[in-house]
Amino acid sequence: MRHKIVKVLVIACLFGYFTLSLYIYFKEVNMQYKGNIKEYIQQSFGWNVRFSSLNDVKNRIPYGIFNAADYDCVEIDNFKGVAIKPHSEDDFRMNKNIATTLEKRLDMPVILILDGINSYQRKSLIESRIGFVVPGKQIYIPQMGALMSERGLGVNVSTIEKLSAVAGAMITLHLGTKSLQGLSISDVAKIMGYSIKTLSLAAAELERAGLISFKLQGRKKLLDFPFSNKELWEKAFPMIDSPVEKLLFSTNSALASEIGVISSDSALSEISMLTSPPQNIYAVYARNPQLGELDLNDSMGDIKVEVWKTDPTISSKDGIMDIFSLALSYKNDDDPRVWKELNKLINEAL
Repeated sequence: MRHKIVKVLVIACLFGYFTLSLYIYFKEVNMQYKGNIKEYIQQSFGWNVRFSSLNDVKNRIPYGIFNAADYDCVEIDNFKGVAIKPHSEDDFRMNKNIATTLEKRLDMPVILILDGINSYQRKSLIESRIGFVVPGKQIYIPQMGALMSERGLGVNVSTIEKLSAVAGAMITLHLGTKSLQGLSISDVAKIMGYSIKTLSLAAAELERAGLISFKLQGRKKLLDFPFSNKELWEKAFPMIDSPVEKLLFSTNSALASEIGVISSDSALSEISMLTSPPQNIYAVYARNPQLGELDLNDSMGDIKVEVWKTDPTISSKDGIMDIFSLALSYKNDDDPRVWKELNKLINEAL
């Protein structure tokens, strides 16, 4: 009898030790993935990430999936949802079902936190509009219109690559002041002032990214934009970096206004309710031959001059930058006051 009691106690102790070890392990994994996500998203987008307890809605998580993953509330910029970190990634279908079930039960968007993802899984989640993050590699949050890859995902890396400045300028021109639908590359070259070779390379980028396609008309290849303007902007925006190369100062406002366009806070004050900045701000193309005449310097001058990688005058109107190029120029600025106005103006334009 005594041996049986000892045996039971030993088993109970071992079970308790195993349970505690498992708890500590998953807690450490939980903390690690949160840290990785915060670092990845902060460095990639400049968005702040905050995790909090899911205690208020835990009782609404079905018992059958409760122990299959870790669950947390997550806030990313203006997005709020539920982060799901599966304990195992061996059964993709089950993890996708967990995300779908939880989204319906909680009536909140969800994000799957995964260590890795293949092309089929990525396609399946995107088609189902289920958000996911692979820290250091990819993020997809449909509610934020974010789809981005930094290190590549096998053969499909080209579908979500970063776009060059010229490719980005083609998008902003098409959305802003001049539709490129049905035009040939040579037609676009005449409008934008870039060489046919440069624009051919940029168009090839857009095609690989899935943003455009080509239609044949005789021997001509014509641009075709398959998405609505809203969808195109949401898909393209995360792929395009700020076109601003550097910010300098000058005293020659007359020349700056002649060869450049009103930009940044100056442009926003012209088209919104925001007040004018103390110094006028102009954007000038880095390859403009008259740029040197502005006598630019790092710290002193009556005006600020943004030196741009592309020609900002191409899609401007009445000497003021178009709203889409303007939004891209603010990509490294997280001022909520500015983005409130930008989003309002972009929605009106779309």
